[in-house]
Amino acid sequence: MSGPGPVTVLDVGGTHVRSATWSPDDGLSTTTRQPSPSKLRHPDATVDELKERLVATICAAVPLTPGAVAGVSFGAALDHRDGTVYGSAPLFGDETTPLDLRGALSRRRPDVRWHIVNDVTAALLHLVTAPHRHHHRKVLLMTVSSGIACRVIDLRNGTIATDACGLQGEVGHLPASARLAGQPVELLCDCGRPGHVSSYASGPGLRRMADVLRAREPGRWDRSRLGKGMADGLGFEQALAEALDEADDLAGELLDAATEPVAGVLRTALCLDPELDELALSGGVATGLAEHYRASVLGHLRREGLYLTGEREPGWTSDRITVCAPGEANGLIGAGIAALGGTHRGGPGHPAVVREGDATHLRRRPTVPPGPGEISVAPLVAGVCGTDLQILRGLRDDGAPVLGHEGVARIVDVGPGVADPRLVPGAHVVVNPTHPTDPSFLLGHNVDGMLQARMLVPASAVGGGLVLPLDEVPQGNLAVLIEPLAVVRYAALALREHRPDTLLVVGDGTVGHLAVRTARRWLGPAVRTVHVHHTDQGLEWSAHTPHRADRPIGLADLAAGEPAGMLGRGRVAVLIATPAPATLPGLELALRATEGADVAVDLVGGLRGPALSPFFPGVDLARTRAANCGGEPRPPVVERLTTADGRQVSVLGHRGVANEHLVYAAAELCRDPESFRDLVTHETDLAGAAEILTALGRSERRTVAGRRLVKLAVRTAVPS
Repeated sequence: MSGPGPVTVLDVGGTHVRSATWSPDDGLSTTTRQPSPSKLRHPDATVDELKERLVATICAAVPLTPGAVAGVSFGAALDHRDGTVYGSAPLFGDETTPLDLRGALSRRRPDVRWHIVNDVTAALLHLVTAPHRHHHRKVLLMTVSSGIACRVIDLRNGTIATDACGLQGEVGHLPASARLAGQPVELLCDCGRPGHVSSYASGPGLRRMADVLRAREPGRWDRSRLGKGMADGLGFEQALAEALDEADDLAGELLDAATEPVAGVLRTALCLDPELDELALSGGVATGLAEHYRASVLGHLRREGLYLTGEREPGWTSDRITVCAPGEANGLIGAGIAALGGTHRGGPGHPAVVREGDATHLRRRPTVPPGPGEISVAPLVAGVCGTDLQILRGLRDDGAPVLGHEGVARIVDVGPGVADPRLVPGAHVVVNPTHPTDPSFLLGHNVDGMLQARMLVPASAVGGGLVLPLDEVPQGNLAVLIEPLAVVRYAALALREHRPDTLLVVGDGTVGHLAVRTARRWLGPAVRTVHVHHTDQGLEWSAHTPHRADRPIGLADLAAGEPAGMLGRGRVAVLIATPAPATLPGLELALRATEGADVAVDLVGGLRGPALSPFFPGVDLARTRAANCGGEPRPPVVERLTTADGRQVSVLGHRGVANEHLVYAAAELCRDPESFRDLVTHETDLAGAAEILTALGRSERRTVAGRRLVKLAVRTAVPS
């Protein structure tokens, strides 16, 4: 898609499926409405039949036009990250077998680019585009309709946080209780279980509450304005609204009983998160009853509000509770905003950790849809490495404002002309950060990297095969180790040709630890490992890990000749895994310590040219390191260099890795996660990453929250 819209937008609810077209410039077209193929409407149909009918209904609403794009607002508990539907009581009853909705739609209509969000997410995305909300910190939207749910967005960074299942705000299924006519009421939720918020407060729940009240107090019911209105043929919703307009006591009692669970949820939200500047109520029930609904909720909060705050600052709560006007939180428009990446007219865009001087800040960045040959991805977890810290500390002049080249992402959108059939929305991928032949693509260095919620992969990288689908994704945050483990794999395959007796690793960062842990499986079961640490803190950390080297030592120990018995004889492979300023000193120290041995060296640590050492007169080691790039050539170039004292040393280096090294590393992390899990010592979100990176960029220390940092994993989540 080359421009903003038009987009086919759908809002799938338990009662109706609404559809229209929308664009930022032309707005919303005339909306069509048809009944939802739901359990409520087709009680005898199987769940599989209902799902098939629903997919067919959605697909039929999208015109057969080239480059069609559809945004779907879906009323269900679904995975915020990939659109997998876990369950929708109004649509499917108590069925919770996951439905890959995007996959089902794509199989039926592969010509359409599908974007799926929860209906409350869609409504919230539209709600927060109002100018008077742009200065809010956080906004909660609760919809009270055929179901009940809520979402919270942090407008400072545009994120909607989710849990391990990609869920947030499924409050309709929290436990609740209600009373009518002085007696407890127990009603079933549409999910099949009793005593949920939705049992009493949803549209169907409110109607069932009315049935209970009529059965318990038939005489009072018949005398009430509500009862008389329904006896005169009015529908329940209209009769209730008119009865409330006339201050009917029974109607007020019914509404108060139904809103009490809702008030409890809002009270808890305000108690736990005082940064909520607005708690908006939408949906057919809340919007339809408007000020009556708000007054009932506020009545509960006045009678039993926040401890102390309710008495000392009573307006603090009431000022935050609003009821949306019709059309103010439109899921159709929100679905269109999500389909266009959230960039229209002041929309939230996407959050990114952006370098500004010697600090990083969480900023919103425009979410650009992919052009020809491009792919838009959502990084799921990204790693921070030593190179990132060197850039922050001014030791490198890389220009990308957004760092990050390690991690895994999910494809959100694919531009025209992408030929690989595996690269489809929803696929999990790792991006090879180093193009072997195009120096203009170096992810996180000269191209914006992964420390953001959306990332555009340029056509040169996509066409060069650098976007690699993963059949299996490493558990939790282990995906941040894919790229550094691939670096170690590349080095091990090259050094294995030397048939080493000993591996000397200089550097105690992530790559150094990974090299120690994989030495015996990749270099041979008899290889011995010596691990050189730059600081006492690093040495102490290694002493407490179950996967330490045969001989963990400090730099001073290596300089003093320890352990000469292992390093001064036989075949020694040396892996220099240091920050760029320490690469040459580390190499020279290793060469002194291995005098008398047959040595092969891999310069993994960076070098700025010209890089000259008295050990190799006239040799620019930066050129030696750069001879291998992105896995090319094959086999790698290994130079046989002569030292100043006549020793022959094999030296190679490499920038980046080949695709197969990344795929192998991902599979290795899936096969044996426990060998690597403790290396990811810290995890945070994008906001936390901005603070941590600023602190690390201004200090040489690698301590975060009182603990040594080996690898930092950064998680992010926005509407997809």
